[in-house]
Amino acid sequence: MATQNSDIPSTSVVEIATNGDVILVVGPEEKRLQVCSSVLKNASKYFKNMFGPHFSEGQDLTTSSPKEIPMPEDDANVLEIICNIIHLRNDDVPEAVSPTKALGLAVAADKFECVVAVKHASTLWLKPREVQDITELGRLVAAAYILDSTRAFSDITLCMVLHHKDSYLSLAGEDLGLDESVVWHVIYLLEERRSQMHVALQHMLLDGSTDAGSDYEPQCTCGWSGQHCLAYIGLLRTNNLWPSNMADITISQVMEKINVMGDPTLGNGWAQCGYRWHRTTEYGRMRKYRLDSMQRSNGVCIDCVRSRATATKRNCRIKHNSK
Repeated sequence: MATQNSDIPSTSVVEIATNGDVILVVGPEEKRLQVCSSVLKNASKYFKNMFGPHFSEGQDLTTSSPKEIPMPEDDANVLEIICNIIHLRNDDVPEAVSPTKALGLAVAADKFECVVAVKHASTLWLKPREVQDITELGRLVAAAYILDSTRAFSDITLCMVLHHKDSYLSLAGEDLGLDESVVWHVIYLLEERRSQMHVALQHMLLDGSTDAGSDYEPQCTCGWSGQHCLAYIGLLRTNNLWPSNMADITISQVMEKINVMGDPTLGNGWAQCGYRWHRTTEYGRMRKYRLDSMQRSNGVCIDCVRSRATATKRNCRIKHNSK
C-alpha cells in the first residue's frame, strides 16, 4: 500500500532505487528520494537534460556516494509517486488519489516531461467514481487534458453533463493549470453537450407518444392511437417530465424518472375494437432501448477542445454522438 506521509525527517531516505546514484531532496520538508538517474533519463526529457553531460547534476554520479539534488519548489509526495511509477514500484503507487492530487500529478508529469511514462497508471486516478462536486470534477478534467487521456476526458465530462444542472462558469475562476482559452472551450462544449442531451431526452419522450402504433386504417373504430397518445401525455405530466420541468433537475435524474415510469392507463370508458393490427403496447421495451443508447454516449471530445483552443485541426479519437 502506498504511503503519502510528507513528515519524514529530512535525514531519512526513501529508497525507491536501492542502488540509486541520486538523492532528490524535495520540497520545503526536504524529503529525500533515492533514485536511479538512468531510469529517470529514460522516462523523462527533463531529467535526461539534468543528468546529461552539460550540467553539474550529471557529473560524477556513483551508487557508493549518491549525489543530492535540491528540488525545494516541488511537491515531495507527488514526485515520490512519479518516481515510483517510473521505477516500476507498482506496490507503492496508490490506486486512488483525490482530484486535487490527480491534478498535481498531471502538472508535475507535464513539467518533468514524463506524461507517457505515467499515462497507464493515471487511468486509475482519472475515474470520476462518486465525485459530483463540479470543482473536483473540473480538476479531474484538467488532469485528463494535461495527460492527453481521451477516454478519461470523455467519461469525466459526461459525468459533469449528467449530474450537474447549474452553470459551468464557476470553472473559469478555478486554478486548473490550463490556459484560459482551454478552460473556456471546455465550458462551452460542456454546455453544448448538455443541451444536446436535453434535446435528445425530449425527442425520446416525444417518440414514446407513438409507441402504441397508429390507427390510420378505416377499419379501426376505437381511436387506438389518439387514446394512447392522450394517456401517454397525461403520464408525462403526472411524472413531471414535461419540458418545462426538466430544466430544474439533472439529466441523470430525468433518465431515472423515465426508467421507472410505468405505462399509460386508458380510461374505463374506452374499449378496444377488433382491428387486427392492434397489439400489446411496448412502452417499457422501447424506453429501455432509447435510454441504453443514450447511456452509451460520450462526453466532450478532448481533440475538439484542442482544435478550438489552438486553432489547429486534429483528428478526433472518440466517436462523436449524432446530433
